[in-house]
Amino acid sequence: MEPFQEYSEKKYFYTNGQSQFGPFTYQELGMQGITPATQVWYQGLENWTAAGSLPELAGLFAAANNTSVPPPTSGYYGGNFNDGNTLDAGVNAPPQNPYQQAPPYGERPPKNWLVESILTLCCCWPFSIAAIVNAAKVESRWYAGDYDGAYRAADEAKKWTMISFWVGIVFAIIRIIIMVGTTGSRYDAF
Repeated sequence: MEPFQEYSEKKYFYTNGQSQFGPFTYQELGMQGITPATQVWYQGLENWTAAGSLPELAGLFAAANNTSVPPPTSGYYGGNFNDGNTLDAGVNAPPQNPYQQAPPYGERPPKNWLVESILTLCCCWPFSIAAIVNAAKVESRWYAGDYDGAYRAADEAKKWTMISFWVGIVFAIIRIIIMVGTTGSRYDAF
């Protein structure tokens, strides 16, 4: 097999920040007008990566600068492509787009429990710290497009806030019982 033909079987996807496009061969990708900053992915690449950081795509950008860089000679053989424009669901699906679209109109991040978790620091601080850490993750995950992760972090923050609160209440009741018991025994001595 000719080296260039071997390489041309590799399929690339790129994202514009809101949608994914592909698959494209090396030549087709070059016609898409991508820049070195464009995020690309192909089977075998763990995460979306800037096109300029992939040596095999240097030829696309060298062509724009009127320099000649031949395409790499190693590539990917095959893939589970159904109609040539989309991937089959499953093994060969690209990683989730890190630039997901905004949530549906009017939907807000879940309650993060940050204020409540801070207030429970005086109840039982080890559990409160776990609550604060999870509460801090809610909005960052939401605005990164990880909506499920945001809901999980909110649930964890609520759980640890409640545990801290109730453990604090139990300890307060035990302290009151001990104080009343020791105060009563002082008066019995007289």
